[in-house]
Amino acid sequence: MKKHYIIWLSIAILGRLIPHPANMTPMTNLCLYAGKNFPRRFAIAFSLMGILISDCLLAWIKGYPALGIWTLFNYTGFIAIIFVGTRINAQAKFLRLLSFVLISGLGFWLWTNFGTWLTSHIYPLTLSGLISCYIAALPFLRNALIGNLAWMIIIFYPMILLFNKRSKTAIFTDSN
Repeated sequence: MKKHYIIWLSIAILGRLIPHPANMTPMTNLCLYAGKNFPRRFAIAFSLMGILISDCLLAWIKGYPALGIWTLFNYTGFIAIIFVGTRINAQAKFLRLLSFVLISGLGFWLWTNFGTWLTSHIYPLTLSGLISCYIAALPFLRNALIGNLAWMIIIFYPMILLFNKRSKTAIFTDSN
């Protein structure tokens, strides 16, 4: 197995286990990166493996269920981000990569909070309940977007330097 798959999986698991503000994990950027750089089957398998392992460990540590109906929304949200990542080319400019990160974060937030509204029984299954769910989740969106921006720099720049030498400066050069 290639070394960068192991590094990627380690970051995926540890990035969710290490204490952090809510929703400031590397998963959005890792899924984008996997979609861009891994064969599709590896991108999906490693993403699901990283999420599942970290979900099980978090459940064991914190004493809550690892899996539930909400898992469908989280996991499919990350799979969708992998497919978005396939649209990032090696010559992506900084602003284009930024748009992929922001759109992925917003899309994930919309999808998973729709799942929360639909499955949690916290909110009435009405338009008003859906709006209430999204309003209550705004702090998580803020955290996710801030985290996604930070992780974009942390994940894409070093990984491009280490593992994709042909385009190591394509995203962050002055010519972009």
